[in-house]
Amino acid sequence: MVKLGRTIKLRLYPDTNQADQFLAMSREYQRLANLVSQWIFDHEFQLSWLKINHHLYKILRQKSPLNSQMVQSVFRTVVARYKTVQEQMKQNPYRYKNEENKWIQVPKDLTWLIKPIQFRRPQADLVRQSNYSFVDKMRKISMTTLGKRTKLNFTNKGFEKYFTDDWKLGTAKLVHNRGKWFLHIGITKEVLDFNQQGNPQIVGIDRGLRFLATAFDSKGKTLFFDGKKILRKRKKFLEIRRQLQSKDTTSAKRKLKQLAQRENRWMTDINHRLAKTLVAVYGAHILFVLEDLTNVTFNTDDLPKALRNSHRSWSSSSLNLS
Repeated sequence: MVKLGRTIKLRLYPDTNQADQFLAMSREYQRLANLVSQWIFDHEFQLSWLKINHHLYKILRQKSPLNSQMVQSVFRTVVARYKTVQEQMKQNPYRYKNEENKWIQVPKDLTWLIKPIQFRRPQADLVRQSNYSFVDKMRKISMTTLGKRTKLNFTNKGFEKYFTDDWKLGTAKLVHNRGKWFLHIGITKEVLDFNQQGNPQIVGIDRGLRFLATAFDSKGKTLFFDGKKILRKRKKFLEIRRQLQSKDTTSAKRKLKQLAQRENRWMTDINHRLAKTLVAVYGAHILFVLEDLTNVTFNTDDLPKALRNSHRSWSSSSLNLS
């Protein structure tokens, strides 16, 4: 048997008092996360949960209104973030030319960080039963705050099928986004394993904007493909397009058409090179698994204006690995 993982997102509907309690709790969680991050940075990046717990647990419990379980969650959250950054740095070694004009690669590790990782948004990780639970026949959710627990309404539209006995609910993340509250819950389900003898290695690929692709293989290794340069170039295309649209002349319209074709060719080439890189990295006899994003649309109402165009025009279906 193997575990299949998902994340479901519930919309919460707190009243004004509950929203204030959530904000106070998530800000306190954020504050402690930054304190723990500073301690890790100052102590040679010790990522052992036991060592962090030994040095900081009593101190934080005395000075913070967060309960014991949530203080432990802070430790795990910060360690997980550092391990993610550590893996990303391994994928992006430092490159330079030596005196002989030859390219040299130097592996990166956490010691390359010049400051601690910062937790810039209020958040809180909640353990099921200890910090959150479903009550009133799954019609309400009971959640921890800095004071007593509180009950509130929620909606699970689109995720109803996951609230069955087959799926196990795990740790949840309380998220505050533009005045709205959400609970992201990790869920797992045991499924039958398959006989890998004679079967290809499986590589799951998640497409995105911040990272063009994140690949996770059946051996537990992860590859990240940064997409920041792509976003910056697409922003330049958008600025040129707006300038031409403001002129509203025949020549401007002709240039707009040419610009659109040029951007499409460029993005197709980016996806083609990404596909070739994935095939080259993993070799033959590989099964790539991608999400089916056909006809998927993205709600951009909650996004800053600078990001809305990128989400609307995201080329999510042009990665050809055949």
